[in-house]
Amino acid sequence: MVNKIDRGILELQVDGETMYQNYLRVIENVNVIIATYENEGDELQVDPTKGTVAFGSALFGWAFTTTVFAKTYSKKFGIEKNKMMEKLWGDNYFDTKAKKWKNHSEADDKSQLKRCFVQFIMAPVIQLCKATMESNTEKVEKMTKSLGINMKKDEMGLQGKHLMKNVF
Repeated sequence: MVNKIDRGILELQVDGETMYQNYLRVIENVNVIIATYENEGDELQVDPTKGTVAFGSALFGWAFTTTVFAKTYSKKFGIEKNKMMEKLWGDNYFDTKAKKWKNHSEADDKSQLKRCFVQFIMAPVIQLCKATMESNTEKVEKMTKSLGINMKKDEMGLQGKHLMKNVF
């Protein structure tokens, strides 16, 4: 579990790419520790593309894996869920204008692309967190619906941090 996602968004206000780089280092460090205790043939390493890493906020009581987003986006892109999970981590980019998946950050028009984890996961999570803290229930409703997050009607009536506890 990579914790304190909320802190990066609300307190430190770092961008999605910075968050990705921090999470990558944390996951790599954990896997180094795991490797020292693995027996030959064991596969205990954690990997976001396999859904074995959760990202979340203990303070607000929510978390997600790439699996959650892969389910949503696999339907939109017509890609198998497991293949979508692989695209949501690492050096994977989507050129929206050219409608192409890439393994580098340069678009066909030479503009810079955002990493898929940033574009498809962190950007919506950041927007959703900010909308909940601003009590923008209309935006929260629209985003949770498009991301396939089901919230009860009474939960949508909550404000700020109380609403955020119920989003994921």
